Amino acid sequence: MITKQEKEEIINLAVERMLLKIPDVVGNLITNYAAKIRVNTEFYKKYPEFEKHREIVASMIESVEASDPTREFKEIVDLAVPKIKKRIDQLKGLDTKTVSKPKLDIPYGSGEI
Repeated sequence: MITKQEKEEIINLAVERMLLKIPDVVGNLITNYAAKIRVNTEFYKKYPEFEKHREIVASMIESVEASDPTREFKEIVDLAVPKIKKRIDQLKGLDTKTVSKPKLDIPYGSGEI
């Protein structure tokens, strides 16, 4: 059985270790963020045609990343390129600006809501 003083000492040591890890964790987060920004910048320089389709790019990158989150971000981006091109081609002919009101004269009338 440990005494209250020993218990407090163990807790204090654990807290100290955690606090000493914070600079390493923050440093790793900053490094990862900087690397992603660099890859992002290089990506849009390499594929300027994707610049106006940022939503599609983000969606496809998220899709590839979801299939295997252990991959490096650069590899994920490279794997997403063919999917991005395919999705842009699929959506080229769609009119996403014009919205028409549907016909609501349904038999046995639900009518308009």
